[in-house]
Amino acid sequence: MSSKILMPALSPTMSEGIINKWLVKIGDNVKAGDIIAEIETDKATMEVEAVDEGKITHLLKENPNTQVPVNSVIAIIDGDENEKLDNKTTEIETSNEENNIKAKDNSSLNKKTESIENRTKNNSNDRLKASPLVKKIAKEQNLDLSKLYGSGPNGRIIKRDINSNNIVLESDNYKTEGEVIAPSTMRKVIAKRTLEAKQKIPHFYLTVESNVDKLIELRKKINQNNSVKISINDLIVKAIGLAMQKNPNTNVYWQNDKIIKLNHIDVSVAVAIDEGLVTPIIKKVDSKGINQISGEIRKLAKLAKTNSLKPDQYIGGSITVSNLGMFGISEFAAIISPPQASILAVGKIIKKPIVKNNEIIVGNTLKSTLSADHRVLDGAVAAKLLKDFNNTIEEPFEIWIQSSDMEVI
Repeated sequence: MSSKILMPALSPTMSEGIINKWLVKIGDNVKAGDIIAEIETDKATMEVEAVDEGKITHLLKENPNTQVPVNSVIAIIDGDENEKLDNKTTEIETSNEENNIKAKDNSSLNKKTESIENRTKNNSNDRLKASPLVKKIAKEQNLDLSKLYGSGPNGRIIKRDINSNNIVLESDNYKTEGEVIAPSTMRKVIAKRTLEAKQKIPHFYLTVESNVDKLIELRKKINQNNSVKISINDLIVKAIGLAMQKNPNTNVYWQNDKIIKLNHIDVSVAVAIDEGLVTPIIKKVDSKGINQISGEIRKLAKLAKTNSLKPDQYIGGSITVSNLGMFGISEFAAIISPPQASILAVGKIIKKPIVKNNEIIVGNTLKSTLSADHRVLDGAVAAKLLKDFNNTIEEPFEIWIQSSDMEVI
């Protein structure tokens, strides 16, 4: 009896995946638990295990950047010779088409130099020939296929024609040449989730400017006497954890018309990678020392940059800290990452004149903007959270007191 292996849902947000690499080939014998493939998800690259014992008889062909829907059949164990992968996937068809093109005379590709305007005029009454995958991409990216020259069999438009640098992108007001870039799985998920978050979550924004002279001095003293070199961002993560501890009614999120109150304060830290943004979570921040927080941030950031995070390392969280100060950004407002109800956007530290004890001096200032979900956080509640955060980084003695894992300053 055959056993089918499906594209797994490796995270709650995953709807599609990409087969990065097969670790087995047709004819190999496997047993349950053997690693058979690497799958790229919206956040990381994960391993897929065999679900049964037997011989691999069918494998879905690898095709880079091609999305395979969750629960689609990607392999069969002990299938008979008449059995087929029953997905309506276009990856195989695309692969076959492109193999046909390689066998054709290259002269067919030279026809792309034909004027787009003339081709449109001459073929305006022809029936458009395009593969299902091309039609799907065209619909998603609002492309006019009549402007493309088909280099496939009988003039059929295939994926490589869409990826040509010589296509024309059109809108109601302009026409320009450009390149169509197929988004990665992660980029598609980011696009979908940020759009939904901005449309469905009623954001409001609060900004505070803090004097961080003492925070800078604390970091300097810690790093002079501590084996672990901490950053300002490590201190900020600890500070927002302490602020949420004082405001437990902010450790909540909105879900299915209900308010969910969380038991622990878990702070997500935004990490930029080539494909987009990942937010690994530092759990129970309020009860951890600064050395432990710093170490976990470094470790999780490294895993994020190698697409090695596990779902429990990036799903959930109480609040996100997004720090763009290292890029020279002085102030910005960030989009909330569901299901969280808030995100703290931190800018760079700026030296400027400030008033202290009725005197004008040069001080180090930092602007932080809290984006809050008005469905679950009112203005006064969010303001109190930001006020306590401000007080903590301006008078950071509490951070040191609660960091028992640090060497004595």
